[in-house]
Amino acid sequence: MDSAFHADRLTGIGGSDLAAILGLSKWRSPYQVWLEKTGRHHSDKSTLPKRWGKYAEEFVAREYAERTGRGVQRYNAMLRHKEAPLIGHIDRLVIPEGAKTASHKGQIRTSIGLECKTVSAFAAGRDSEWGPAGTDQVPGQYLIQCAAYLALTGCQQWDLAALIGNAEFRIYHFHRDMDLEGYLLEESSRWWRDHVIADVPPNPVTEAEARERWPRHADGKVLHATDDVGQLLRQLAEIRKSMHALEGSEKAVKDAIYPTLADAELVIYNGEEVATYRANKDSMKTAWQEVAREYAMFLDEADAERIRRFHTITTPGARVLRFNHKALGIAQ
Repeated sequence: MDSAFHADRLTGIGGSDLAAILGLSKWRSPYQVWLEKTGRHHSDKSTLPKRWGKYAEEFVAREYAERTGRGVQRYNAMLRHKEAPLIGHIDRLVIPEGAKTASHKGQIRTSIGLECKTVSAFAAGRDSEWGPAGTDQVPGQYLIQCAAYLALTGCQQWDLAALIGNAEFRIYHFHRDMDLEGYLLEESSRWWRDHVIADVPPNPVTEAEARERWPRHADGKVLHATDDVGQLLRQLAEIRKSMHALEGSEKAVKDAIYPTLADAELVIYNGEEVATYRANKDSMKTAWQEVAREYAMFLDEADAERIRRFHTITTPGARVLRFNHKALGIAQ
């Protein structure tokens, strides 16, 4: 994928973005989408799973064509909705029976599109959201993605072909739902207006996002907690207290075990190997502070001070959540 592709993605909301905005993505949150769309963060498109998915897309498309007897065609242009900030790049169009192509000079001339997916066998296990082939039972983020493509193309059906665990192939079918489509267009417009144009972030949903959003406290600001927040604070304080107690217990057990192990490599108990106690491979590390001290000996004090100041950075202090156990009703 080239830079132009990624630049296009910043000009609207794609199908996978929309699923994240609605809270249906397992990999991205609304806050992460906002960071990307406002240019504050660039998502990593070069991860191995993503590169593999793109590479395998051609095989999945060919297998779909082989199994259905329908030809498929790439459609490379960026699709953009006329009324909502919805955009998308689709995987394939399905060539109508008796026709030679599914599009001509950018005009789509088919009623069926295709999305290609590669899925791990674990993700599609018995308790997953993946249903039997021939249904529309897929994880919510993929359903939303296909619904967005139906809205963008005007097609009446979108198929999703999934290669599962490199051992099973399923084809799912989605038909255009105007009520769902209307909702998605409304939500994409609202979210783009309220968060991207207004440059107002959506609420973070994880600790990491909250720490990024509010890295420093506001002097004197007080939060009057609701009952729900108060209960969560007490729960977290109790968990921390239990963990501290377990760490103490762990240390006591370690102090009893390690002197017994001495220099043994293997531990046998009741005739079974229950543990090993081996050294990892040796590693090498450069003591850069010592190297710097050595080099400093060849510099005059003024140059050494200038270099130290140039390479001295200030690391912001992290916010620390400390509890008043007495106020939360937790025994000391």
